[in-house]
Amino acid sequence: MTVPLVKQAHDKVAKYLQAGDIVVDATMGNGFDTLFLARAIGERGKVYAFDVQATAVEATKTRLNEAGVSERVRLIHDSHAGLSAYLQSDNMDSIRCVMFNLGYLPGSDKVSKTNSESTIKALTAAIGLLNCPGIISVLAYTEHLGGREEADRVKSWAMSLPTTQFNVNIQIPEASNKSPPEWIVIECR
Repeated sequence: MTVPLVKQAHDKVAKYLQAGDIVVDATMGNGFDTLFLARAIGERGKVYAFDVQATAVEATKTRLNEAGVSERVRLIHDSHAGLSAYLQSDNMDSIRCVMFNLGYLPGSDKVSKTNSESTIKALTAAIGLLNCPGIISVLAYTEHLGGREEADRVKSWAMSLPTTQFNVNIQIPEASNKSPPEWIVIECR
């Protein structure tokens, strides 16, 4: 049985996280990664979670409140492209992890979605704040309009990072009837 990429991503990221870490969910969506991160970093940690859609922020807020971990999370109704400004305004100069799920909000109209420009800007900011050892996990969904281009740009950007400091692993599932997500993992040594 194949382990879903989301589960693989959580398992991989969990190996880097400790109580008290500062982490980012760059694309909160329905809040599953935000909740995972909030639980993993404990009461002393902080999650910065971004999304441009109010419905995503509300869904995540509800999920966090139900789990009793909302005090560990700063929900930001804005693009992930501005993540460094938000962290700097809180005097945060380093993070342990950033998680991305590129594409559109599941169950939405598929009109609002991530794009190459904002994602590369967010990744560039994230890499500048990433503590070593640290990790960036990107699940790139490719089936929607613009998804393939965004995934390819992210992979190209990741492969241009210095190999002396970063290990990049790209997992592309075998072809199927659907376009499964691709997983780009950037580990800072």
